[in-house]
Order: sequence, then structure tokens, then C-alpha cells
Amino acid sequence: MTDIKYTGDNRIDVYRYGTDRFKTESISIYFSVPTVKEKSVARSLLLSVLKRGTERFPTQKLINERLDELYATLVNLKNQKFDNVQLLGISADIIYSEHIEENKDILPEVLDLINQMLFCPRLDSNTGMFCEEFINSEKENYKSIILSQINEPRTYAAIRCREEMFSSLGITDSLETMCQKIEDTTASEIYDCYLELQNSAKILAFYVGKREAGEVREHLENAFGKREFEIVNVSAQMPKLLENLKEPNVVVEQADISQGRLVMGLNCGITWRDEEYYATLLFNEILGASPISKLMINVREKLSLCYECSSVYNSSRGAIFVTTGIDSDNYELAKSAIIEQIDDMRAGKISETEFSAAKKSILNVYSAVLDSPSAIERFYLGRIINEIEVDIPDFLEKIQRVTLDQIIAVAKKINLHTVFFLQGEQGGEEDFCDE
Repeated sequence: MTDIKYTGDNRIDVYRYGTDRFKTESISIYFSVPTVKEKSVARSLLLSVLKRGTERFPTQKLINERLDELYATLVNLKNQKFDNVQLLGISADIIYSEHIEENKDILPEVLDLINQMLFCPRLDSNTGMFCEEFINSEKENYKSIILSQINEPRTYAAIRCREEMFSSLGITDSLETMCQKIEDTTASEIYDCYLELQNSAKILAFYVGKREAGEVREHLENAFGKREFEIVNVSAQMPKLLENLKEPNVVVEQADISQGRLVMGLNCGITWRDEEYYATLLFNEILGASPISKLMINVREKLSLCYECSSVYNSSRGAIFVTTGIDSDNYELAKSAIIEQIDDMRAGKISETEFSAAKKSILNVYSAVLDSPSAIERFYLGRIINEIEVDIPDFLEKIQRVTLDQIIAVAKKINLHTVFFLQGEQGGEEDFCDE
């Protein structure tokens, strides 16, 4: 990736995307550790607790006041998983010195605060671990998020379909299991995760701005110090992929809702490591990712079988999910109509208008990546972790080169794997309307 400058050693890896397009510079500091399903909840709680107080700023109020003093610097928690690699950290958007009185450079002070949050958290003087008050509060926040997903039919159905589809891979927990794990996680487990990060995690920094990578690295070393640790290096591996089923797995749940939710999980086995990835992006765009997709035009507009209908490509697992809101008594008709659109694509029934519109849409979306520091980081960080040598110009060129025959070849690899139907009241009289 020629756009990215790198400098690293045994402890800190710094990736820098150089640009002067923005009035702020952006930096994210991550602990990089192997993904461990059993530690997922404890790590998430740890990250939330770290923002509650530090040795110098023992309350969240004092941390926020310090951020206000630093010209309203924005700080966010980051928790990202890339199959066998997990990144936990903090990001900050920092105003440049030329926009501050006396040209004050506040990056060192912002990094000092991040250092406080990551390396010098407030601990209970009696137990030597994190304060129970903080832990219990963050547990309630975490459970509230899970419960909100359970209570929102669209989100719940999408999550349940993923749970059922990926159950054989052992990578997900049910929402109910998550709630119980949150409740059962102890202060000791959270503190053990903290010690793991302190003692063996590699630090990965991603910077977007005008400074050179060497200067950024120097600031990081000044803020964090040159500690000696036994580093556990992690690198991306091939993700676990699904096998096709002879017959799709069908799961139906009853719910007290007026509109049914149908989610169909399609297996293609193509991830963003594969050259077919670019054709799969276009397949998904034509199928259901755009406002003029086959699902929207044919299933929703012409047949009036759903209130909304869309598809999303999970490129890390080689799967595509079609999500619809339907009258429950239209279940079989809607499912058949969706399958018919895929069959048409297998048969090459893709118009030049659909093909060119899908290509234009994706090119517009990814060209806009350069308009946002966070979007730049999202694009490159996943490719850095997965060791994929593609920058944004390369990506756009690969999309341009995709042919119609390549999209048809992807369509022929699509297999229906899982159907999840959240069944509402039969024969609903709800008016057909946009969502």
C-alpha cells in the first residue's frame, strides 16, 4: 500500500496516511491481541471502564474537562475484531496548531491523556483492581445495548440469522448468552485482561494528517515511554468459512409484531482476500445494496411483497444477508421471489444499466473514503491486519476492471444456507409504506 508509511519495532507499529485535506489530525492507539472468544465480554467491559477515570483524572467528569481544555478534542473507544486479531484502543481528533492561539501543538498533551487512560487507570485502593462501581455501571450499559437489540425486530432478526448461520464455526454467542456472560464477568477477570494488554500486547497506531511517521512515533514514545515487554505477535489467518448445505437451515420464531422479518443468509465463500471479492461487491450491489437493485425494483416495487428489502455482504465470512420486512402471510412468496432474483443473475439476466449503475455506485462510495479520516482508517486498517496490499486507487481500478461474466460467475457460487423468519401477526392490515 503505497499510500501508507510505516515505522515499527518490537513494541509499537505506526501507520501513517499523509494528507493536508483536514483541519484536524486523527490518531488511534490500539492494543493488538489474539482474539479469544472467552475473553470478549471482559475485554469490552475493560475498554469501557478505562474511560471512567485515571490516576490524574479520577472521574469521567475530570477527563471530559481536560478534553475541553484541549480545544474540545474528541476521543472515542475502539473495539475491532478481524477474525483472529482483536484491536482495543482509543482514537482522538485533534485540531492543528495553526488553528490555535500562539500555534500551540496539543498532540503531546492529548497523547499524555490517552496514556493515562490506557496505562494509568484509576484502581480501587483496597482491592488493587478496577472500582466495582465503574464495573457495575458499565455492565448495565452493556446489557442495555443487548436488550435494545433483542427488542428491535429488524436488528434482532439480522443477529439471529447470523447466529444460526455461523453456529458451526463457534465464533458467536446468542444475545441471551451475552447478557449472562456480562452478569457473570468478575472484577478479577477484567483486571487480568488489563494485565494482558499491559504486559504482552503490541501497540498499533494509525495516524491521518500532515506529520511524518517518524515524528508521530517520537511523540508516542515520549508519551508512553520505552517499556520492555514480552510481546505476543499476532497476524491474520485465513478465516473460518462455511460449507454449503444440501438443504438450507430454516428457523422460524414467533413474535408479537405487526410486520414479519425475513432474513436469508447466502454462502459464497468469497472473502476480501480473494480476487473475486470485487465482483462479489458488484453482485451484492445489483442484488440488493442500491436503491435501484433487483430486490427493490422487482420484489418491493413490482410485486409489492415487502416494505423494504436490501442485502449486505459480509466479506470477512464470505456471506451475503438479504433482509426484508414483510406481511407474515407473504413469507413463501417473498422467499421465492428473492431466490428468483439470484437465479436470474446466475442465468446472466443482468442489464447493462444495472451493471453500470452498480459500478458507478461503488466507485462513488469508495472515492468518498478520502473525505473522512475515520473512513480512511477503516479502509486501510482492515487491509493492514489482513495483509492485503491494496490502496484506494488500486481498489477503484479493480472495480473498474470487473466484467459482467465475473459477476455471473460469482452468482453461480451463491448457495442459500440459512433462513430466519421472525413471524408476526398473520394477515396484517398495515399500509404499504417506505421505512
